[in-house]
Amino acid sequence: KKVYVDKEGIKQFLATLKYPLYYLDFETFSTAIPMFDGLKAYSQIPFQFSLHIVKKEGSKPEHHAFLYDENGDPREEFVIALKKVIGEKGTVLVYNQSFEIGRLKELAEYFPEHKEWIDNVLKRIVDLLVPFREFSYYNPKQQGSASIKDVLPAITGKSYKGMVIGDGGTASVEFYNMCYNNGKDVRESLLKYCELDTLSEVMIVNELQKIVSE
Repeated sequence: KKVYVDKEGIKQFLATLKYPLYYLDFETFSTAIPMFDGLKAYSQIPFQFSLHIVKKEGSKPEHHAFLYDENGDPREEFVIALKKVIGEKGTVLVYNQSFEIGRLKELAEYFPEHKEWIDNVLKRIVDLLVPFREFSYYNPKQQGSASIKDVLPAITGKSYKGMVIGDGGTASVEFYNMCYNNGKDVRESLLKYCELDTLSEVMIVNELQKIVSE
């Protein structure tokens, strides 16, 4: 059961990346009854992001994080924090772009004063899922899945095992309980989980770069 590699496909994907690279991941929660103005039932409300910035190929990633921890509406603070750390040029990398793109478009609609900035970010998004969805790289260890949780161990040998919070569903529930139900303080676990998501993206791109240089 060999690993399949299409170097040309990987090269084409890597050629779409422009430094500095911004590796981005959001966490959201939703409720059946809208909690804040302008929301529908089950609207996804972003409350946390992790961002790793890599200024040039081979440079050490710089990490930034935002986690809302009060009991109001996290959305505007979320956008303002994001604006402080994403520069005007460079690729914004996400894994499975429809989620982040959807949330950013909703934020632009709700906060028109930030729309121009958000539109600029939207134009620069590149989906790291692409080389795996298109089978430019496939390891049988993925067991047919292109999810980041299956790609990460297959390509880097690292995994999400042993995390207190190890998936977005748990993150969402734990956050909601902490902020709106006087639940236990899970900030540390939330920050670690979200940071691992974007660090995973960095490690995956590093491996892809290694593969094409061999």
